[in-house]
Amino acid sequence: MHRIYILTIISALLSVSSVWAQESSARQENLCIVLPIFHCVEHMAGGSAIGHFGYELQCPDDAGTAAEIYIDINDDNQFSPGPKDRGQPKIFSSGEHMDEFEVEFSMAEVIGGSIIQWYVQDQAAMVDFSKSKDISLDCSILSQ
Repeated sequence: MHRIYILTIISALLSVSSVWAQESSARQENLCIVLPIFHCVEHMAGGSAIGHFGYELQCPDDAGTAAEIYIDINDDNQFSPGPKDRGQPKIFSSGEHMDEFEVEFSMAEVIGGSIIQWYVQDQAAMVDFSKSKDISLDCSILSQ
């Protein structure tokens, strides 16, 4: 009888410990902010384009330099208009990450002057193809 009682107490403590660890991780993620960044666009032959994106993960000082959060592809990590998943990261590490991934945009999106946004949490990086011919947004010019 005592063994069952002791096992029940141990099980309860492990359960509380697990819940505390999950809540601690969730609090950490809620304190960190992901800032999505649109860097530049490469205009391709035929009218399509490749957009270069990065991000900055800002966390409180006590989170340390190895802070990392996971945000699945959903309303908190999506492109709009769709498709929601255009190859963006789900794991975000602390610090600034320039040119982290590229997205190919169709000729119709580019020629139509579409505005495409990458939303992470409540932050957005915007590509406005009606303005993407601007020299300051042209990757081929920026790399020279």
